Amino acid sequence: MPETSKWLSTAQFAEAAGISPQAARKALRDGLKGQAWRGRRLKVRHALVSGGRGGLGYEVECASLPRELTAQIPSETISPSLPQADRAMARGQDARVLARLAIITPALQHPAQSPARSDAVMRASFDGLKSPRTLYRWISNYEDNGIRGLARAAAANANRRRVRISRVFDRAFDAAGYADALLAKLTADFERALKGLWMSRAEQAGSTELRRLAEFLLLELCEAQQVDLPREAFRLSRRGVERFAHYRVVNQRRNDRKAFDDAKPRIRRDWTGLAPMERVVADVKHLDVIVTREDGSPAWPKIVAFMDAGTGRVFAHPVLLERGEGVRQEHVIEAFLAMVAQPTWGFPQGLYLDNGSEFGALVKIDGALQLLNHPGARTIIFARPYNASAKPIESLFARLDRYVFALLPGYAGPNRMAKKTQTVGKPPKPYPGAWDDFCATLRDLIGAHNLRPVGGAWAGASPQDWLQQKIAAGWQPATVEASALDAAFADPDSRRVDRGIVKVSGQRYSHPGLAALPSRTVVDLALPWRRGAPPLARIAGSWVYLEREVLYPARWVEGARESSRRQASQSQHVTRLAREAPEVDPVATKIRWAKRMGQAPDVPPGAQVDLGDEIEARVKAERSAREAPAGPSKAELHRAREMARTQRLEAAQARHD
Repeated sequence: MPETSKWLSTAQFAEAAGISPQAARKALRDGLKGQAWRGRRLKVRHALVSGGRGGLGYEVECASLPRELTAQIPSETISPSLPQADRAMARGQDARVLARLAIITPALQHPAQSPARSDAVMRASFDGLKSPRTLYRWISNYEDNGIRGLARAAAANANRRRVRISRVFDRAFDAAGYADALLAKLTADFERALKGLWMSRAEQAGSTELRRLAEFLLLELCEAQQVDLPREAFRLSRRGVERFAHYRVVNQRRNDRKAFDDAKPRIRRDWTGLAPMERVVADVKHLDVIVTREDGSPAWPKIVAFMDAGTGRVFAHPVLLERGEGVRQEHVIEAFLAMVAQPTWGFPQGLYLDNGSEFGALVKIDGALQLLNHPGARTIIFARPYNASAKPIESLFARLDRYVFALLPGYAGPNRMAKKTQTVGKPPKPYPGAWDDFCATLRDLIGAHNLRPVGGAWAGASPQDWLQQKIAAGWQPATVEASALDAAFADPDSRRVDRGIVKVSGQRYSHPGLAALPSRTVVDLALPWRRGAPPLARIAGSWVYLEREVLYPARWVEGARESSRRQASQSQHVTRLAREAPEVDPVATKIRWAKRMGQAPDVPPGAQVDLGDEIEARVKAERSAREAPAGPSKAELHRAREMARTQRLEAAQARHD
């Protein structure tokens, strides 16, 4: 029966009674003999504790203490059990020791070889417990070794290895008469070699092959120590070889890092507390379904998937790539815009993205995500490379493979080398419908999967059920204009308007807003990365999609009407501009400016100078210069000297020839 009484140790009893530990120990020792303490008989027992004779101490039951004393004992002081001391004895001996101690306790209260002890031993023997000889042996062991003497002695070879290398090898080694020290050295060297084998690539071949190599290494170690044993002695047990199998993780980390990372200890996260779209996980999934392109060639499509971590639902955008083409940023952007456009999805609050470069474009919306979160919150998180187990979408992909993609015609299985075919020796048949039909079927199956109950932390509710619960709690999707997102995932540029038209990459684009702008007005453009998306222009503070200019046939009257509409729109725009400011007279403004800025400074009068004689002398000099013949200039003299020198050199050269 379970023990319900509360017991105090000797130290706790001394503290509660306000006496010394020595007095408390004497009181409990006398109480064990039946003597009263302070007029009250105490219920005392022996206990295995730290200290005391051979680990033996006393405990007193709280119920046997005086009432005024128990009222003063703090509740935290009382403990139903006390920690047992470590004992150098065989395991599992506590109950046996206490039972034997209870039997010999009456005899221990009397001196050795006294008639009282003899009578106590005989009474215990008459009770049918044990023979007197056994009881005297217990008393002798107790007096010699304390409480440990009442327990069975541990085996001499307890906690020691009985087999060093193997039973066969150890017997042959002992029979050959070699020293134990040499066996100990061989054991240490062999264990190091065996650990090295498990840490090498040899562990991949299995324990049977590794045991053969270990037996050969043991043979080499013995030859190095000049130990000559029969060949049949070099036999190892499978259990002895596999006791170091955990060292194979070293080879796994060296040569199979993916498997090593998958086996790392991890934590589990509860995503159910997140609001819808609070954290959206994105990844690319390669489908194991064959479809047909428009030219008839087979293709393996892919999906850009988004998982709402707060509800577990998934949005999949299928992508059909050209031969040799991979998923790029433009495909991710197209899938992201398609998700945001869904009424039940909307704009996410945070993104958890795969580490691939195709998701790098989503960093451009980090500013918009910051507006939906607390300041400093991490809005975009990139997963660690080769860490698939940390992404909840990976387990979702496994369920989709099982419950969605495997249902599609043309499913070939994850192993491309062992396709699931309808006919042996022939390739699997592709999906029978067109690409648009495949996309529609896939979306319908994904929608059905979002209605499937999920166990574990999702408590058997479907993603749609979780969404309904959180909508009822007040969640609403955040909406963003598609043009604003296209402008975010684009290259900035600018153009001048030419009669309502802008040119981009040799193409002419128009818009009613451009037609209203005067020619040579500079407008900001955004050239989207999404394939096939038209350019955008910022007009009146908002982004609008431009339309490629349409050529009207010469005989169509619609061309004239469109031209008149554009001209009227521009005229209305000019009229609105004219109303925004008063008319200004530039002539009057210029004159007022000149009067303000052009006033001449006051100059003091100077001395009068008579220049009549000076002017007459200058005129005579100029007349005489015109009448005299002009001499050669310095440049002409220099040229003449050079010509003369050239003629002399040519004459000298002719004489030598």
